[in-house]
Amino acid sequence: MLRVPASSKVHPDLLTNTVYVPALLQSMMSSENKKHRLRSDKCKGDLVIDGSASVKWGLGWRERLLCTRCKYVGKHYKLYNEVQSSTRGRKAAQINVGSQIGVASTSIGNTGFLRILNTTYIIAPSPLAMQKQANKVNTAMKSLNERSMCDIRKNLVAENAKIGQQDPTLVNVEGDTCYNNPIFKSDAIPFQAGTIAISTMCENNTKNKQNVGVLVSNKLCRTSSMLRNKGQPVQCPNHRGHCTANVSERESIGDKGKYNEVLGDLISHDIKISNFTCDGDSRAIQGVRKSHGHNVGHLRDLRHLGNSLKRELNKAPFSKGMLKGHSKCNIRSRFALSVKARCIAELKAARKKLQGDIITLKKVMVNVISTIILCFNGYCGTSCAKYSYVCAGTNRQAKKFMPHNVKVKMVDSDQHVLRKCLEMVLGPAALDATKLLTTTQKCEAANRSYQAVNPKSVTFSRNCVGRIHGQVYKLNNGYANSVIAKTMELHANLTQGSKVIKQLAYEDRNDLNRKRTSATIKARALRARTRNYRYKLHEELHYGKGISDPKPDFEGLPHLKHHKYA
Repeated sequence: MLRVPASSKVHPDLLTNTVYVPALLQSMMSSENKKHRLRSDKCKGDLVIDGSASVKWGLGWRERLLCTRCKYVGKHYKLYNEVQSSTRGRKAAQINVGSQIGVASTSIGNTGFLRILNTTYIIAPSPLAMQKQANKVNTAMKSLNERSMCDIRKNLVAENAKIGQQDPTLVNVEGDTCYNNPIFKSDAIPFQAGTIAISTMCENNTKNKQNVGVLVSNKLCRTSSMLRNKGQPVQCPNHRGHCTANVSERESIGDKGKYNEVLGDLISHDIKISNFTCDGDSRAIQGVRKSHGHNVGHLRDLRHLGNSLKRELNKAPFSKGMLKGHSKCNIRSRFALSVKARCIAELKAARKKLQGDIITLKKVMVNVISTIILCFNGYCGTSCAKYSYVCAGTNRQAKKFMPHNVKVKMVDSDQHVLRKCLEMVLGPAALDATKLLTTTQKCEAANRSYQAVNPKSVTFSRNCVGRIHGQVYKLNNGYANSVIAKTMELHANLTQGSKVIKQLAYEDRNDLNRKRTSATIKARALRARTRNYRYKLHEELHYGKGISDPKPDFEGLPHLKHHKYA
């Protein structure tokens, strides 16, 4: 360890950065000055903080003053605000509670927070004290979010009753499950590599699409690992001591059916699922139907369905001469992407024009499928102008992602294969499964936001549940309201009118501005322009004439006619 240069006569702890409440520090200085003058009014000494007698309480401090000349020593003052509590014992400091609320809303843990404090020259609390406070905070976060989601479900029922719905408890729901690391790994462990699974359900009745239920399934338990190292045979969950796991190591971490069944039971006290939107995993809908009955409608996510169409087009048995170019794999990928975009655009435009009439939609899609095949085969004109909802017959839609110098030449078998693929999205069964055009994008967004508090590189085995619930509460209520509610839940209230409240309001306004319709439209347009620019740049580099260097011609060499070279 490097040697640090010695300081002056001042106590070294008094040279560190310390957090005090200014009002309490001012009160201490004023009170001690009066007492010092009453005791020895002729003393010319200064009152300074006694660094050797400082008492640390997490990030808070208790300090006392002493005189530099006389022997006056004051009493200790708490220079931190306390959390009001009805329990016995020493009360927690607001700064300690608030710091753990903040740490739980980020991707770092107590170790990372301790390192930040050390590098900012602030004396950090002990790791054990930080962990104990984190356990209390995250338990409170779970309780707060569960009550909040219960209120959201009850509000949905009340809104359905106001609009005159026959059964106000019926709610359309979307759901998805994510994992803290890849499910399948080559050689790390013989079981599935995932250790934490998070199942989320969001309502599809309102534009806010709030989270109505979340279930965290955890296989991690440090207590069982320590007991096994001591030779004690224990099995998670529910062993002696504190067990953080709620899923046995013998069970599959990827059992979506079980998770959705348990989560469905949790929310069934307030609402009933009318239609459930999920990706192509059928096990999720099976679990929902076990808890809410077999009358639950199964809707498909349009984005996942489009991706399935793209994958099938990439491996479809088209003829060899259908796509020609420098790289057939890349051209086929571009072709699949163009067909996918065209199908989704046709479906959305037709649904909007027909006002969701599913019977008429099924009839017109027969001609739309034939029109798409003709359009991509180079016959874009009268058929597109008559039957298409997005193509005016200018061949623009077929060339959306395709290189302009590459032509698609389909034979009859290619047209039949393409028709079968198009029916995955525009066929009668697919139209029934996407009749509401619902997606799981809200759940996907929630899955991405979970990484902000529970990253894949760190496993918070003890407090992952509280962190996830805290993030869900933030998604449902916004950043500013969630911070205020969390601090109030733990009696670490913020002072009205302070700059902290103003900063929260500023962040809240920025968040609302980013979510405005005009802002989202601009963001989508920017992404579209960027995507088109990159595809055009790739086309110029790989499909333009005269860019590639000339290649040698080996056809005239006689010895190549008698040998085969790999």
